[in-house]
Amino acid sequence: MRENPKTLLYILALASLGINTPLSIVGIISQISAHFNTTIAISGLYVSSFTFTIAVCGLFIPIIFSRYERKKTFLSILTVFAISNFVIIFSDNLYLSLFFRVFSAVFYPSFISIALTVCEEIAPEGEKQDYITKILLGISIGSIVGLPITTALGTIFNYEIAMLWIFLINLLSLILISLFFPRISGKAKSYEMPLSNLKSKEFMVASIAIIMMPIGASIVYNYMPYFLQTVSHILTYKLGILLFVYGIVSIMGTWIGGKLIVYKDKATLLIFQLVCGSVFLLMYLFAQYLIPILILFMIFGVLDGMGYNLIQYVESSVLSDTPELANGVFLSILNGGIAIGTAIGGFLVNDFGVMSIFIGGVAFLILAFILLYYVIFGLKISLKYS
Repeated sequence: MRENPKTLLYILALASLGINTPLSIVGIISQISAHFNTTIAISGLYVSSFTFTIAVCGLFIPIIFSRYERKKTFLSILTVFAISNFVIIFSDNLYLSLFFRVFSAVFYPSFISIALTVCEEIAPEGEKQDYITKILLGISIGSIVGLPITTALGTIFNYEIAMLWIFLINLLSLILISLFFPRISGKAKSYEMPLSNLKSKEFMVASIAIIMMPIGASIVYNYMPYFLQTVSHILTYKLGILLFVYGIVSIMGTWIGGKLIVYKDKATLLIFQLVCGSVFLLMYLFAQYLIPILILFMIFGVLDGMGYNLIQYVESSVLSDTPELANGVFLSILNGGIAIGTAIGGFLVNDFGVMSIFIGGVAFLILAFILLYYVIFGLKISLKYS
């Protein structure tokens, strides 16, 4: 391949950022409600429809697309995103907008899964994890840094302007891949789902173990703004700045996670659960003290960013023979865990108060630690860098 691998990597990272930005509209639920003249609850379902769709489709859609030429696949999916977001900008019909939001989400797992596979294929020897990490950084930036940008545009201007920037970044990605990306043939020879891999004890236990991570993290993360407002009394623009800084340190965490996995994968997987659980416990104990809470929140940001790498690493190790499937399962577990954690967190806040989110987060991370310990030392799964 004559093209510079790093150039292709950064184009894919930008495209991954672009198709992840639809997740960032969680910050403008009230504007969505006003735009469609509906309730906050319905607007919340509209927002979460993207995540739920990814969680379901990640299990099989990447396998279907894995046989096709890569550039055509990327262009087709980005075209779907661009058209869908363009329609949403000008539509005030909730059902039409919901259709296009869900329709684009169906293809999301294929793009990210194949992007991760391609970046590993083009990476120079010894740099595979670095290339994977940069795609994960694109995902992280799209959802986390995209949140304050989308929120600012939605609150200062309106919902349509917020969606316009999402459309424009999709369009930019489409143009860059069209102009600079080479043709790369697909790998799979059939549409068959490798069910034998999914039935293995190692896969099932490892998947249960790592889905506990995004569940535990989401219980806390999705209700931290509410905690910071009601307990720490951080309001208005100060909260927005704090969330933006959180996003920056989370991006750093994704980079750190990639380095630690290569250096000490088993220790990183296990110590992560203990450290993150300890941070949640300290948040519970020091809830009334602003400075400790802010420090702990930033540490959680680093750990939250690391989680992307850890989940992807475990799945790609367990399903090493089918990388597209491994990356699709990674997306399903990540987004399914976020959806489940958000639902559990809402139940805890409603019934036991906002402080209960920290106990819920700790409980799921303890489960993750126990199961991962069993997977690593009991089942002795083969990890890529061990």
